[in-house]
Amino acid sequence: MILRSRKTGYTVKDYKNARDVALCVLLGVTENDRKSHTLLKETFEEAERMHADLSRTDRAFVEYLVVGTLDRLISLDTILGRFSKKPLKRLKPVIRGILRTGLYQLMYMDRVPASAACNEAVELAKLHGLEGLSGYVNGVLRSAAREIEAGSDKVMTFDETWQKYSLPKWLAEKLEEEYGREVAEQIFTAFLMKRKETVRFNLSLAGNGDSDTAEEKIAAGLREEGYVIRRIDYKAMLSESGQELPDGPLPVVYELEEGGDVAHSESFRKGLITVQDPASALVASYAAPGANDRIIDVCSAPGGKALALADLMNQKGGRGLIEARDVSKQKVDLINENVGRCGFDMIRTQVADALKEDEESFYRADILIADLPCSGIGVIAKKPDIKLNLMPYSIEELQTLQRDILFNVSRFVKPKGKLIYSTCTITEEENEQNARWAADRLGFILKKEMKLLPGADHDGFYIAVLEKHY
Repeated sequence: MILRSRKTGYTVKDYKNARDVALCVLLGVTENDRKSHTLLKETFEEAERMHADLSRTDRAFVEYLVVGTLDRLISLDTILGRFSKKPLKRLKPVIRGILRTGLYQLMYMDRVPASAACNEAVELAKLHGLEGLSGYVNGVLRSAAREIEAGSDKVMTFDETWQKYSLPKWLAEKLEEEYGREVAEQIFTAFLMKRKETVRFNLSLAGNGDSDTAEEKIAAGLREEGYVIRRIDYKAMLSESGQELPDGPLPVVYELEEGGDVAHSESFRKGLITVQDPASALVASYAAPGANDRIIDVCSAPGGKALALADLMNQKGGRGLIEARDVSKQKVDLINENVGRCGFDMIRTQVADALKEDEESFYRADILIADLPCSGIGVIAKKPDIKLNLMPYSIEELQTLQRDILFNVSRFVKPKGKLIYSTCTITEEENEQNARWAADRLGFILKKEMKLLPGADHDGFYIAVLEKHY
Protein backbone atom coordinates (compact mmCIF):
# COMPACT_ATOMS: atom_id res chain seq x y z
CA MET A 1 0.00 0.00 0.00
CA ILE A 2 1.29 3.46 -0.88
CA LEU A 3 1.17 5.80 2.09
CA ARG A 4 0.06 9.40 1.61
CA SER A 5 -0.35 12.35 3.92
CA ARG A 6 -2.22 15.61 3.56
CA LYS A 7 -0.66 17.77 0.87
CA THR A 8 2.17 19.77 2.41
CA GLY A 9 4.97 21.71 0.80
CA TYR A 10 8.39 20.13 1.22
CA THR A 11 11.22 22.61 0.88
CA VAL A 12 14.84 21.79 0.17
CA LYS A 13 16.89 23.02 3.12
CA ASP A 14 20.25 22.83 1.37
CA TYR A 15 20.41 22.86 -2.44
CA LYS A 16 24.09 21.88 -2.26
CA ASN A 17 23.13 18.64 -0.51
CA ALA A 18 22.14 16.13 -3.22
CA ARG A 19 20.42 13.84 -0.71
CA ASP A 20 18.26 16.67 0.60
CA VAL A 21 17.28 17.59 -2.96
CA ALA A 22 16.39 13.96 -3.67
CA LEU A 23 14.40 13.66 -0.44
CA CYS A 24 12.23 16.70 -1.19
CA VAL A 25 11.58 15.59 -4.78
CA LEU A 26 10.57 12.15 -3.51
CA LEU A 27 8.20 13.69 -0.96
CA GLY A 28 6.67 15.87 -3.64
CA VAL A 29 5.87 12.72 -5.62
CA THR A 30 4.74 10.39 -2.82
CA GLU A 31 2.89 12.92 -0.69
CA ASN A 32 1.71 15.56 -3.17
CA ASP A 33 1.07 13.51 -6.33
CA ARG A 34 3.64 15.40 -8.42
CA LYS A 35 5.23 13.80 -11.50
CA SER A 36 8.84 12.91 -10.79
CA HIS A 37 10.24 14.04 -14.16
CA THR A 38 8.45 17.39 -13.93
CA LEU A 39 9.46 18.00 -10.32
CA LEU A 40 13.08 17.01 -10.98
CA LYS A 41 13.25 19.55 -13.81
CA GLU A 42 11.70 22.30 -11.66
CA THR A 43 13.98 21.50 -8.73
CA PHE A 44 17.16 21.62 -10.83
CA GLU A 45 16.04 24.96 -12.28
CA GLU A 46 15.42 26.29 -8.78
CA ALA A 47 18.88 25.08 -7.72
CA GLU A 48 20.37 27.18 -10.53
CA ARG A 49 18.39 30.23 -9.39
CA MET A 50 19.69 29.65 -5.85
CA HIS A 51 23.24 29.46 -7.24
CA ALA A 52 23.66 26.01 -5.69
CA ASP A 53 26.68 24.02 -6.69
CA LEU A 54 24.78 20.99 -8.01
CA SER A 55 27.21 19.40 -10.44
CA ARG A 56 26.23 17.09 -13.29
CA THR A 57 27.29 14.20 -11.05
CA ASP A 58 25.09 15.49 -8.21
CA ARG A 59 22.11 15.81 -10.55
CA ALA A 60 22.63 12.29 -11.83
CA PHE A 61 22.80 11.07 -8.22
CA VAL A 62 19.55 12.89 -7.34
CA GLU A 63 17.70 11.49 -10.35
CA TYR A 64 19.02 7.97 -9.82
CA LEU A 65 18.05 8.03 -6.14
CA VAL A 66 14.56 9.45 -6.71
CA VAL A 67 13.63 7.20 -9.63
CA GLY A 68 15.22 4.15 -8.03
CA THR A 69 13.40 4.67 -4.73
CA LEU A 70 10.09 5.07 -6.57
CA ASP A 71 10.89 1.95 -8.60
CA ARG A 72 11.41 -0.14 -5.44
CA LEU A 73 9.05 1.69 -3.10
CA ILE A 74 6.78 -1.22 -2.23
CA SER A 75 9.73 -3.57 -1.72
CA LEU A 76 11.51 -0.97 0.44
CA ASP A 77 8.42 -0.45 2.59
CA THR A 78 8.06 -4.20 3.04
CA ILE A 79 11.64 -4.46 4.32
CA LEU A 80 11.43 -1.33 6.48
CA GLY A 81 8.38 -2.82 8.16
CA ARG A 82 10.61 -5.65 9.40
CA PHE A 83 13.03 -3.28 11.15
CA SER A 84 10.81 -0.46 12.37
CA LYS A 85 8.92 -0.85 15.62
CA LYS A 86 6.58 1.87 14.43
CA PRO A 87 4.17 1.30 11.52
CA LEU A 88 5.31 3.29 8.48
CA LYS A 89 1.92 4.96 8.21
CA ARG A 90 2.45 6.55 11.63
CA LEU A 91 5.82 8.08 10.76
CA LYS A 92 6.28 11.69 9.74
CA PRO A 93 6.50 11.83 5.92
CA VAL A 94 10.01 13.31 6.08
CA ILE A 95 11.26 10.43 8.27
CA ARG A 96 9.52 7.93 5.99
CA GLY A 97 11.25 9.51 2.99
CA ILE A 98 14.65 9.49 4.72
CA LEU A 99 14.30 5.80 5.55
CA ARG A 100 13.21 4.93 2.01
CA THR A 101 16.08 6.76 0.32
CA GLY A 102 18.54 5.49 2.92
CA LEU A 103 17.52 1.86 2.46
CA TYR A 104 17.63 2.22 -1.34
CA GLN A 105 21.23 3.40 -1.11
CA LEU A 106 22.12 0.48 1.15
CA MET A 107 20.52 -2.11 -1.12
CA TYR A 108 21.00 -0.83 -4.67
CA MET A 109 23.79 1.78 -4.79
CA ASP A 110 27.00 -0.20 -4.42
CA ARG A 111 29.23 2.85 -4.67
CA VAL A 112 27.67 4.40 -1.58
CA PRO A 113 29.32 3.03 1.61
CA ALA A 114 26.82 1.81 4.20
CA SER A 115 28.28 4.17 6.78
CA ALA A 116 27.74 7.15 4.48
CA ALA A 117 24.12 6.17 3.74
CA CYS A 118 23.35 5.85 7.47
CA ASN A 119 25.25 8.95 8.59
CA GLU A 120 23.76 11.15 5.89
CA ALA A 121 20.26 9.94 6.74
CA VAL A 122 20.81 10.99 10.35
CA GLU A 123 22.04 14.40 9.21
CA LEU A 124 18.98 14.81 6.99
CA ALA A 125 16.68 14.23 9.98
CA LYS A 126 18.56 16.93 11.88
CA LEU A 127 18.54 19.27 8.88
CA HIS A 128 14.74 19.09 8.83
CA GLY A 129 14.45 19.82 12.54
CA LEU A 130 13.80 16.24 13.61
CA GLU A 131 16.83 15.71 15.87
CA GLY A 132 14.70 13.72 18.29
CA LEU A 133 14.11 11.06 15.63
CA SER A 134 17.68 10.88 14.34
CA GLY A 135 18.52 8.01 16.69
CA TYR A 136 15.50 6.07 15.43
CA VAL A 137 16.60 6.62 11.81
CA ASN A 138 20.13 5.51 12.69
CA GLY A 139 18.91 2.36 14.44
CA VAL A 140 16.61 1.22 11.63
CA LEU A 141 19.14 1.76 8.85
CA ARG A 142 22.14 0.30 10.69
CA SER A 143 20.11 -2.81 11.56
CA ALA A 144 19.14 -3.14 7.89
CA ALA A 145 22.76 -2.58 6.80
CA ARG A 146 23.97 -5.46 8.98
CA GLU A 147 21.35 -7.81 7.54
CA ILE A 148 22.15 -6.73 3.98
CA GLU A 149 25.85 -7.40 4.52
CA ALA A 150 25.02 -10.84 5.91
CA GLY A 151 22.70 -11.65 3.00
CA SER A 152 19.89 -12.30 5.45
CA ASP A 153 16.44 -13.48 4.43
CA LYS A 154 15.13 -10.51 6.36
CA VAL A 155 16.10 -8.28 3.41
CA MET A 156 16.51 -10.72 0.54
CA THR A 157 13.22 -12.63 0.51
CA PHE A 158 9.59 -11.67 0.05
CA ASP A 159 6.43 -13.58 0.85
CA GLU A 160 4.52 -12.32 -2.19
CA THR A 161 5.39 -11.76 -5.85
CA TRP A 162 4.00 -8.22 -5.79
CA GLN A 163 6.33 -7.32 -2.90
CA LYS A 164 9.35 -8.79 -4.67
CA TYR A 165 8.74 -6.81 -7.87
CA SER A 166 7.47 -3.70 -6.06
CA LEU A 167 4.03 -3.59 -7.67
CA PRO A 168 0.56 -2.87 -6.30
CA LYS A 169 -0.93 -6.23 -5.41
CA TRP A 170 -3.96 -5.79 -7.66
CA LEU A 171 -1.80 -4.99 -10.70
CA ALA A 172 0.51 -7.97 -10.21
CA GLU A 173 -2.52 -10.26 -9.88
CA LYS A 174 -4.19 -8.77 -12.96
CA LEU A 175 -1.14 -9.25 -15.17
CA GLU A 176 -0.56 -12.78 -13.84
CA GLU A 177 -4.17 -13.63 -14.69
CA GLU A 178 -3.91 -12.10 -18.17
CA TYR A 179 -0.48 -13.45 -19.17
CA GLY A 180 0.23 -16.40 -16.87
CA ARG A 181 2.82 -16.49 -14.08
CA GLU A 182 5.93 -17.04 -16.26
CA VAL A 183 5.27 -14.24 -18.76
CA ALA A 184 4.02 -11.92 -16.02
CA GLU A 185 7.30 -12.31 -14.12
CA GLN A 186 9.20 -11.44 -17.31
CA ILE A 187 7.09 -8.27 -17.51
CA PHE A 188 7.72 -7.49 -13.83
CA THR A 189 11.46 -7.94 -14.35
CA ALA A 190 11.39 -5.55 -17.32
CA PHE A 191 9.62 -2.94 -15.18
CA LEU A 192 12.68 -2.80 -12.93
CA MET A 193 15.30 -2.60 -15.69
CA LYS A 194 17.27 0.61 -16.07
CA ARG A 195 16.58 1.68 -19.64
CA LYS A 196 18.95 3.65 -21.83
CA GLU A 197 17.78 6.52 -23.99
CA THR A 198 16.91 5.83 -27.61
CA VAL A 199 16.76 8.20 -30.58
CA ARG A 200 15.07 7.91 -33.97
CA PHE A 201 16.94 9.26 -36.99
CA ASN A 202 15.19 11.80 -39.23
CA LEU A 203 16.73 10.40 -42.39
CA SER A 204 15.10 12.89 -44.78
CA LEU A 205 17.04 15.71 -43.14
CA ALA A 206 20.47 14.19 -43.68
CA GLY A 207 20.83 12.86 -47.19
CA ASN A 208 20.02 13.02 -50.88
CA GLY A 209 17.24 10.48 -50.81
CA ASP A 210 19.59 7.62 -49.87
CA SER A 211 18.50 6.35 -46.45
CA ASP A 212 21.66 4.31 -45.91
CA THR A 213 23.88 7.31 -46.53
CA ALA A 214 21.71 9.48 -44.28
CA GLU A 215 21.88 6.91 -41.48
CA GLU A 216 25.66 6.68 -41.74
CA LYS A 217 25.95 10.47 -41.65
CA ILE A 218 23.81 10.86 -38.50
CA ALA A 219 25.46 7.92 -36.75
CA ALA A 220 28.92 9.30 -37.53
CA GLY A 221 27.91 12.68 -36.14
CA LEU A 222 26.78 11.15 -32.87
CA ARG A 223 29.98 9.15 -32.54
CA GLU A 224 32.03 12.29 -33.19
CA GLU A 225 30.16 13.93 -30.31
CA GLY A 226 31.26 11.10 -28.02
CA TYR A 227 28.22 8.84 -28.03
CA VAL A 228 28.48 5.06 -28.09
CA ILE A 229 25.44 3.85 -30.02
CA ARG A 230 23.76 0.56 -30.89
CA ARG A 231 21.17 0.07 -33.65
CA ILE A 232 17.85 -1.46 -32.63
CA ASP A 233 17.17 -4.68 -34.57
CA TYR A 234 13.47 -4.37 -35.35
CA LYS A 235 13.18 -7.54 -37.38
CA ALA A 236 14.51 -9.59 -34.48
CA MET A 237 12.35 -7.69 -31.98
CA LEU A 238 9.13 -8.26 -33.91
CA SER A 239 10.00 -11.82 -34.90
CA GLU A 240 10.78 -12.87 -31.33
CA SER A 241 7.45 -11.41 -30.21
CA GLY A 242 5.55 -13.12 -33.04
CA GLN A 243 4.43 -9.82 -34.59
CA GLU A 244 3.72 -9.03 -38.24
CA LEU A 245 6.03 -6.58 -39.95
CA PRO A 246 4.48 -3.20 -40.83
CA ASP A 247 3.61 -2.22 -44.38
CA GLY A 248 5.86 0.84 -44.16
CA PRO A 249 9.65 0.95 -43.71
CA LEU A 250 11.02 0.16 -40.28
CA PRO A 251 12.32 3.16 -38.33
CA VAL A 252 16.01 3.69 -37.71
CA VAL A 253 16.46 3.89 -33.96
CA TYR A 254 19.67 3.73 -31.95
CA GLU A 255 20.26 3.16 -28.27
CA LEU A 256 22.68 5.56 -26.58
CA GLU A 257 24.92 3.25 -24.57
CA GLU A 258 27.31 5.99 -23.46
CA GLY A 259 27.42 9.78 -23.71
CA GLY A 260 25.99 12.92 -22.16
CA ASP A 261 22.51 14.43 -22.32
CA VAL A 262 21.55 14.02 -25.97
CA ALA A 263 19.34 17.12 -25.81
CA HIS A 264 22.58 19.15 -25.68
CA SER A 265 24.04 17.49 -28.77
CA GLU A 266 24.50 19.16 -32.14
CA SER A 267 22.60 16.30 -33.78
CA PHE A 268 19.57 17.00 -31.63
CA ARG A 269 19.78 20.76 -32.09
CA LYS A 270 19.76 20.33 -35.88
CA GLY A 271 16.71 18.06 -35.72
CA LEU A 272 18.56 15.05 -37.09
CA ILE A 273 17.41 12.91 -34.16
CA THR A 274 14.29 12.72 -32.03
CA VAL A 275 14.17 11.08 -28.62
CA GLN A 276 11.63 8.28 -29.02
CA ASP A 277 11.09 4.77 -27.72
CA PRO A 278 11.61 2.00 -30.32
CA ALA A 279 8.06 0.72 -29.82
CA SER A 280 6.44 4.13 -30.19
CA ALA A 281 8.49 4.80 -33.33
CA LEU A 282 6.69 1.89 -35.02
CA VAL A 283 3.39 3.78 -35.26
CA ALA A 284 4.50 5.61 -38.41
CA SER A 285 5.66 2.33 -39.96
CA TYR A 286 2.30 0.65 -39.38
CA ALA A 287 0.51 3.76 -40.64
CA ALA A 288 2.59 3.52 -43.87
CA PRO A 289 1.66 6.97 -45.18
CA GLY A 290 1.56 7.84 -48.85
CA ALA A 291 3.65 10.74 -50.10
CA ASN A 292 0.74 13.17 -50.23
CA ASP A 293 -1.62 11.87 -47.57
CA ARG A 294 -3.61 14.08 -45.26
CA ILE A 295 -3.08 12.90 -41.67
CA ILE A 296 -4.76 13.97 -38.44
CA ASP A 297 -2.94 13.13 -35.19
CA VAL A 298 -5.49 13.80 -32.45
CA CYS A 299 -3.46 13.37 -29.22
CA SER A 300 -0.11 14.35 -30.64
CA ALA A 301 2.01 15.90 -27.86
CA PRO A 302 4.97 15.96 -27.72
CA GLY A 303 4.81 15.23 -31.46
CA GLY A 304 7.14 12.26 -31.92
CA LYS A 305 4.73 10.30 -34.10
CA ALA A 306 3.91 13.31 -36.27
CA LEU A 307 7.65 13.89 -36.81
CA ALA A 308 8.16 10.24 -37.77
CA LEU A 309 5.28 10.40 -40.25
CA ALA A 310 6.65 13.62 -41.76
CA ASP A 311 10.07 12.04 -42.14
CA LEU A 312 8.63 9.05 -44.02
CA MET A 313 6.61 11.32 -46.30
CA ASN A 314 9.62 13.55 -46.94
CA GLN A 315 11.68 10.52 -47.94
CA LYS A 316 9.09 9.91 -50.67
CA GLY A 317 9.31 13.52 -51.83
CA GLY A 318 5.72 14.10 -50.82
CA ARG A 319 3.87 17.27 -49.96
CA GLY A 320 1.16 15.94 -47.70
CA LEU A 321 -0.29 17.57 -44.60
CA ILE A 322 -0.17 16.46 -40.97
CA GLU A 323 -2.49 18.14 -38.49
CA ALA A 324 -0.98 17.60 -35.04
CA ARG A 325 -3.58 18.36 -32.39
CA ASP A 326 -3.82 18.25 -28.62
CA VAL A 327 -6.10 19.45 -25.88
CA SER A 328 -4.15 22.40 -24.44
CA LYS A 329 -1.85 25.21 -25.54
CA GLN A 330 0.84 23.84 -23.23
CA LYS A 331 0.83 20.50 -25.04
CA VAL A 332 0.70 22.12 -28.48
CA ASP A 333 3.67 24.29 -27.49
CA LEU A 334 5.65 21.07 -26.93
CA ILE A 335 4.76 19.92 -30.44
CA ASN A 336 5.73 23.30 -31.89
CA GLU A 337 9.08 23.17 -30.12
CA ASN A 338 9.91 19.81 -31.71
CA VAL A 339 8.52 20.73 -35.13
CA GLY A 340 10.52 23.96 -35.11
CA ARG A 341 13.71 22.13 -34.24
CA CYS A 342 13.25 19.56 -37.00
CA GLY A 343 11.82 21.94 -39.59
CA PHE A 344 9.04 19.76 -41.02
CA ASP A 345 6.85 22.36 -42.70
CA MET A 346 4.10 19.88 -43.60
CA ILE A 347 3.07 19.70 -39.93
CA ARG A 348 0.38 22.12 -38.76
CA THR A 349 -0.52 22.31 -35.07
CA GLN A 350 -3.84 23.05 -33.44
CA VAL A 351 -5.38 23.16 -29.96
CA ALA A 352 -8.34 20.77 -30.18
CA ASP A 353 -10.19 18.50 -27.77
CA ALA A 354 -10.60 15.03 -29.28
CA LEU A 355 -13.82 14.57 -27.29
CA LYS A 356 -15.54 17.54 -28.93
CA GLU A 357 -17.45 17.17 -32.17
CA ASP A 358 -15.70 18.79 -35.13
CA GLU A 359 -17.80 18.57 -38.27
CA GLU A 360 -15.18 20.41 -40.33
CA SER A 361 -12.86 17.42 -39.86
CA PHE A 362 -15.37 14.77 -40.96
CA TYR A 363 -14.03 12.52 -43.77
CA ARG A 364 -10.84 14.58 -44.23
CA ALA A 365 -8.14 12.16 -43.07
CA ASP A 366 -6.48 9.52 -45.21
CA ILE A 367 -4.89 8.40 -41.94
CA LEU A 368 -6.01 9.16 -38.41
CA ILE A 369 -3.47 8.64 -35.62
CA ALA A 370 -5.17 7.97 -32.27
CA ASP A 371 -2.45 7.35 -29.69
CA LEU A 372 -4.80 7.78 -26.76
CA PRO A 373 -4.52 8.42 -23.01
CA CYS A 374 -4.04 5.11 -21.26
CA SER A 375 -2.89 3.50 -18.01
CA GLY A 376 0.74 3.65 -19.18
CA ILE A 377 1.58 0.23 -17.77
CA GLY A 378 3.94 -0.37 -20.69
CA VAL A 379 6.18 2.55 -19.64
CA ILE A 380 6.48 1.80 -15.91
CA ALA A 381 10.22 1.20 -16.38
CA LYS A 382 10.56 4.89 -17.30
CA LYS A 383 7.78 6.30 -15.14
CA PRO A 384 7.56 4.39 -11.85
CA ASP A 385 5.15 7.07 -10.53
CA ILE A 386 2.45 5.16 -12.44
CA LYS A 387 2.56 2.45 -9.78
CA LEU A 388 1.64 5.00 -7.12
CA ASN A 389 -1.37 6.49 -8.88
CA LEU A 390 -2.99 3.72 -10.92
CA MET A 391 -6.04 2.14 -9.29
CA PRO A 392 -8.02 -1.02 -10.18
CA TYR A 393 -10.95 1.03 -11.44
CA SER A 394 -8.68 3.18 -13.63
CA ILE A 395 -8.61 0.59 -16.44
CA GLU A 396 -12.38 0.57 -16.84
CA GLU A 397 -12.57 4.37 -16.70
CA LEU A 398 -9.82 4.69 -19.30
CA GLN A 399 -11.50 2.20 -21.63
CA THR A 400 -14.64 4.34 -21.51
CA LEU A 401 -12.62 7.48 -22.30
CA GLN A 402 -10.79 5.75 -25.15
CA ARG A 403 -14.04 4.59 -26.72
CA ASP A 404 -15.58 8.04 -26.39
CA ILE A 405 -12.60 9.51 -28.24
CA LEU A 406 -12.58 6.77 -30.88
CA PHE A 407 -16.30 7.25 -31.54
CA ASN A 408 -15.77 10.97 -32.08
CA VAL A 409 -12.57 10.97 -34.15
CA SER A 410 -13.40 7.91 -36.25
CA ARG A 411 -15.67 10.21 -38.26
CA PHE A 412 -12.59 12.13 -39.42
CA VAL A 413 -11.46 9.15 -41.54
CA LYS A 414 -12.24 9.07 -45.26
CA PRO A 415 -13.91 6.00 -46.79
CA LYS A 416 -11.20 3.32 -47.16
CA GLY A 417 -8.95 5.47 -44.98
CA LYS A 418 -6.95 4.15 -42.02
CA LEU A 419 -7.34 4.54 -38.28
CA ILE A 420 -4.15 3.77 -36.34
CA TYR A 421 -5.05 3.13 -32.72
CA SER A 422 -2.19 2.83 -30.24
CA THR A 423 -1.43 2.88 -26.53
CA CYS A 424 1.61 2.50 -24.30
CA THR A 425 -0.11 -0.08 -22.13
CA ILE A 426 -0.56 -3.85 -22.22
CA THR A 427 -4.05 -4.52 -20.83
CA GLU A 428 -6.54 -6.32 -23.04
CA GLU A 429 -9.31 -3.88 -22.07
CA GLU A 430 -7.41 -0.89 -23.43
CA ASN A 431 -6.03 -2.65 -26.50
CA GLU A 432 -7.56 -5.70 -28.19
CA GLN A 433 -11.04 -5.11 -26.78
CA ASN A 434 -11.07 -1.52 -28.04
CA ALA A 435 -9.80 -2.48 -31.50
CA ARG A 436 -12.54 -5.09 -31.86
CA TRP A 437 -15.13 -2.67 -30.52
CA ALA A 438 -14.08 -0.12 -33.14
CA ALA A 439 -14.34 -2.75 -35.85
CA ASP A 440 -17.78 -3.90 -34.68
CA ARG A 441 -19.33 -0.52 -33.89
CA LEU A 442 -17.59 2.15 -35.95
CA GLY A 443 -17.47 0.71 -39.45
CA PHE A 444 -13.87 -0.50 -39.60
CA ILE A 445 -12.05 -3.68 -40.50
CA LEU A 446 -9.16 -4.72 -38.25
CA LYS A 447 -6.34 -5.29 -40.72
CA LYS A 448 -3.33 -5.77 -38.47
CA GLU A 449 -2.28 -5.46 -34.83
CA MET A 450 1.03 -5.47 -33.00
CA LYS A 451 1.70 -5.90 -29.30
CA LEU A 452 5.08 -5.69 -27.62
CA LEU A 453 5.49 -6.50 -23.95
CA PRO A 454 8.04 -4.40 -22.03
CA GLY A 455 11.62 -5.47 -22.78
CA ALA A 456 15.22 -4.58 -22.12
CA ASP A 457 15.28 -1.90 -24.84
CA HIS A 458 11.66 -0.95 -25.51
CA ASP A 459 8.37 -0.09 -23.81
CA GLY A 460 5.25 -2.18 -23.79
CA PHE A 461 3.10 -0.97 -26.70
CA TYR A 462 0.05 -1.82 -28.79
CA ILE A 463 -0.84 -0.76 -32.35
CA ALA A 464 -3.97 -1.62 -34.34
CA VAL A 465 -4.42 -0.79 -38.03
CA LEU A 466 -8.11 -0.41 -38.93
CA GLU A 467 -9.54 0.41 -42.36
CA LYS A 468 -12.86 2.14 -42.89
CA HIS A 469 -14.95 -0.23 -44.97
CA TYR A 470 -17.36 2.29 -46.53
